[in-house]
Amino acid sequence: MSATARLPETDALVHPVYARMLRRLLEQASVETVPVLAAAGLDAQALGQDERPLSLETTRRLVVAAMAATGRPWLGLDLGGQTQVSMHGLIGYAALTASSLGDVLRVFARYSTVRNEALVWALEDDAGAEQTLLVGRECADWGPARGFYLDTVVAATLRLVEAALGELPDGLSVDWPLAAPPWSTQYQRFAPVRFRFGAPVLALRAEARVLTMACLGADPRAHATACRACEAELRALAERSLSRRVAGLLRSQPAGSYPSLTEMAALCELGPRTLMRRLAAEGRSFQALLDEARQARALWLLRHTRLPVEEVAAQLGLADTSNFSRVMRRWFGCTPGDLRRQTSAATDEAAQPGYTATPSSRTT
Repeated sequence: MSATARLPETDALVHPVYARMLRRLLEQASVETVPVLAAAGLDAQALGQDERPLSLETTRRLVVAAMAATGRPWLGLDLGGQTQVSMHGLIGYAALTASSLGDVLRVFARYSTVRNEALVWALEDDAGAEQTLLVGRECADWGPARGFYLDTVVAATLRLVEAALGELPDGLSVDWPLAAPPWSTQYQRFAPVRFRFGAPVLALRAEARVLTMACLGADPRAHATACRACEAELRALAERSLSRRVAGLLRSQPAGSYPSLTEMAALCELGPRTLMRRLAAEGRSFQALLDEARQARALWLLRHTRLPVEEVAAQLGLADTSNFSRVMRRWFGCTPGDLRRQTSAATDEAAQPGYTATPSSRTT
């Protein structure tokens, strides 16, 4: 693999309901939708009937064409802000019937891939700051559509939180992995939520005092029913492709922590030998999937952050930086420093008009 390697691209990532919503948003803005859809190889009639997820490339082309047609670099905020709870499917129902904000965040962390495999949420505690973080790990390279995609996901997530609680509480903040754009005042529509631009990774921070806020529609029995349905969808995804399920679980692991084969088997509710046998039937292996997850994270961190090489190695579970350099040569044919120098100029520039995606150094 060369230094120009890209993050793995899943064939089917995005539910078509979001493309339909975008089409409706264009219509509200009096934009002719036919040429926008055509730029992505989509047909309006087929889009309204086909339930198959859209590919990454199709979605990228659609987003770029839509932003160009409207002249709104903040179009993702508009789209996410108009997302109705029903658009989230079972996840929305599980969130609305949860007991508290903390349970809503757990719903996102557990079931987000049912609706969207391009970003995986994971819960992490920041005990020193008395906060819980819902960290979003990007699993695809959106290129020119990255800012739009993150805008949409975060805006839709905040609107679902607002629907569950009846308000957006003071005590929520968002770590934003892009520099503040010239139109950053657009984020004020989510006040009192605060946005910290130039953060190392995407994260929704909730102070401990707001995690216990009660949801308006709290219903333990309905919530349990919704969660069982979400679990069934997760199992259905795993049955269709166990390797895809394992890959998603590996992507969602906290930095520096990857499960062993035995631990992964337990997560999939299988025995280790059964897991190996079923992966082999799909032409994959646990070790190969683990290597791919580490490669994707290494490539992402080196291309989109300025973290020291030592910290990148640590996030891959590799404490020895010299070993990390050897592994990088095997994966990409160059050292970490070489890869960062070769790709930073081309890939770290933002793609939206006026939206600079320059990452900042990690702060301590």
